[in-house]
Amino acid sequence: MTVLQAVLVALYYVLAESPWPFGSMGTWATIDRPLVSGLFVGIIMGDPVKGCIIGATINIMYLGVISAGGTLPEDSSMAGIMGTAFALAGGLDTNAALALAVPLGVIGSVVWILTMTAQCFVVQLAQKWINEGKSKRMMFANVWLPQGVKAIIRFILAFVIVYFGSKGVVAAADAMNGSAVLQALSVMGGVLPAVGIGVMLTTIFKGKAKIFLFLGFFAASFLGLNTIAIALIFACVAILVVGFDKEDFAAFSNTKDAQETSYKLIDKKMLRKMWLRWEMYCESCYNYEIMQGLGFCNAMVPVLERLYGDDKEELTKAMQRQSVFFNTDHNFGGMIMGVCASMEEQRKLGKEIDDDAFTSLKSGLMGPCAGIGDTLSQVVLIPVLAVIFINLAQQGQVWAPIAYTVIFMVIWWGAGWWMCRTGYEQGGEAVLRLMESGLFKKAIEVANILGCAVSGALIVNYVTLNWTVSVVQEGVTIFDLQTGVFDAICPNIMPLVATMLIYKAIKDGKKMGWVMLATMGISFLLALLGLIG
Repeated sequence: MTVLQAVLVALYYVLAESPWPFGSMGTWATIDRPLVSGLFVGIIMGDPVKGCIIGATINIMYLGVISAGGTLPEDSSMAGIMGTAFALAGGLDTNAALALAVPLGVIGSVVWILTMTAQCFVVQLAQKWINEGKSKRMMFANVWLPQGVKAIIRFILAFVIVYFGSKGVVAAADAMNGSAVLQALSVMGGVLPAVGIGVMLTTIFKGKAKIFLFLGFFAASFLGLNTIAIALIFACVAILVVGFDKEDFAAFSNTKDAQETSYKLIDKKMLRKMWLRWEMYCESCYNYEIMQGLGFCNAMVPVLERLYGDDKEELTKAMQRQSVFFNTDHNFGGMIMGVCASMEEQRKLGKEIDDDAFTSLKSGLMGPCAGIGDTLSQVVLIPVLAVIFINLAQQGQVWAPIAYTVIFMVIWWGAGWWMCRTGYEQGGEAVLRLMESGLFKKAIEVANILGCAVSGALIVNYVTLNWTVSVVQEGVTIFDLQTGVFDAICPNIMPLVATMLIYKAIKDGKKMGWVMLATMGISFLLALLGLIG
């Protein structure tokens, strides 16, 4: 790997861990994902097709990764970017690349935790400026300062790992070329997707959705249907099974007409500016002290300046009440922000709304909104959409990651702007009506059914586990454990068993990291002994 290639890969890692170009959640869900980063690292390394395939394969490991409540069990960004770069530099196959990506994901998660902790110090500086009413400095405190420091640290770290590490990978690959160790690593990589699928099942394998895991598995095993066909078929089946009626959409129809009190002091341009600042920078200074609190305040600044710009004391008080602890789903967070903007406007117009009302609103709504929003976005939209395009990317279709990004962003930003506008125009009652309508619950149920069916297909198509134990006499195989027993019971039964064992271990409370290490160790040892292949 050349110095220029290492610099470009490191810069991509910095970008993938920043709020640019699609916002805190948008960037994390797109260019941060191995499905997308594999393509761009492949372009940097001179082989976009193979980079696309490797990135898509690594992404399967991280289908079930959820960033909620300030936790990130594994860093898919570093795993995808560095794993793809190392694999291309060392000429490794996709399974070996997957095995290599796992420890990189662990390193990335450590960096994430350190960053979350370090940014608490920025909060102290921001609070000082808030108490002084210096609203113009919020962008510096929430965005430029933390992102500038993070960029320097992450660039140096990524450059050192990818440039010097790639030399070690190349040397190791050359030394192990054709060896049993390299073959065992490849076999281990074939088993590892079971961990990613197992993690995803911990959130969707419930209720009537359970049976659809096995229906999807059988459809792929016996009918030979690919992942996309199964996704389309079972999406229709899920909608029919769950069923929708007019009452489910009543809450949406009730939010069409804006309240007469809206847009008195705040116009749509100002509201849109507030929403964009939230979408872009709500987690640019994410920390363990007030989570998204600083991002919330920074996004509210344009509205607060419009309302209280001529009264520094009131502006200071407004910034103080809008910078308390806050943590919820990004899109639903925009809806809560819309409600707060409406309340601030009504307060300026003379309505008696005390500071506690804002705190009570945010405290009461952020938990339920996170429960619904994180499920819809991180458990439903991202994995299901990714599965469809992973299948295409693994066929070398370099347009698949781009299509995934465009479709996700259209859905994400479209829903986000609607939620923010609805929150402002309709107030807190609209939020409660939407949450109590039952539509979100049914949407999650549909997604669980679809996710389970697709997971069954993923097991067939991406998890590889075959026993190589056989009895041979005089050069003739008289018994083969895989074909004679397991394939006779059901094709692909061993990948299904492995995935369900991993699912059960995580569901029973075992740490994902330990489950992953156990899976790697057992599969590597069995492969090294020549028992699986």
